[in-house]
Amino acid sequence: MIPERYRQMLPPYWYENEVAEYHFEGAASAVDAFNTQREDLLRQFSPLSATWGLDIWDWIYFGKKQLLSVEERRKNIQQKHWAYLGFTPSVLRAIGYSSSDTKRVRMIEDFDNKVIRYVYLVEDLFDTKNAVQAVEKIRPVHCNGVAFEPVSAERIELRDVLVVGVKEYHKVREFRVGMTPIKRYEEVVR
Repeated sequence: MIPERYRQMLPPYWYENEVAEYHFEGAASAVDAFNTQREDLLRQFSPLSATWGLDIWDWIYFGKKQLLSVEERRKNIQQKHWAYLGFTPSVLRAIGYSSSDTKRVRMIEDFDNKVIRYVYLVEDLFDTKNAVQAVEKIRPVHCNGVAFEPVSAERIELRDVLVVGVKEYHKVREFRVGMTPIKRYEEVVR
């Protein structure tokens, strides 16, 4: 019987062909080895997944090999890549996502303070050093820098009876001798 992964590509009259069955059984290990080589080569085209291809990425961006760990080399290559892309919201979001472990980070442009603010959960291991270095390489003069805002995922709901003291002026027709111009009463707000 011909394996299922080859049946999709073959016409139905091949399904009972014994010679094709022997061929696919014999060639399966070579085909699988070729696929693993192909996938390894494809991983080298991205600096985020490259292993032995990091030397080429180092040469492209730095002109020499970095003598750092693999993760630090990848972060430096990524920062250099973002520096070429420029100061855009999509690049700033990508910087935030790469610095976060849970990928639940928001980038907020604070126009009043001219700051890029990253809002992330307290439980998240957010790499602030990487985020600051990456933004500082592309930051234009009008931006004051980066701010961080760790927030909690828990919501606190407060329930209480609130008593509000209200002050109103008396109307003219209500005035009597000896009255103050302001009347006071309390109102309960729930």
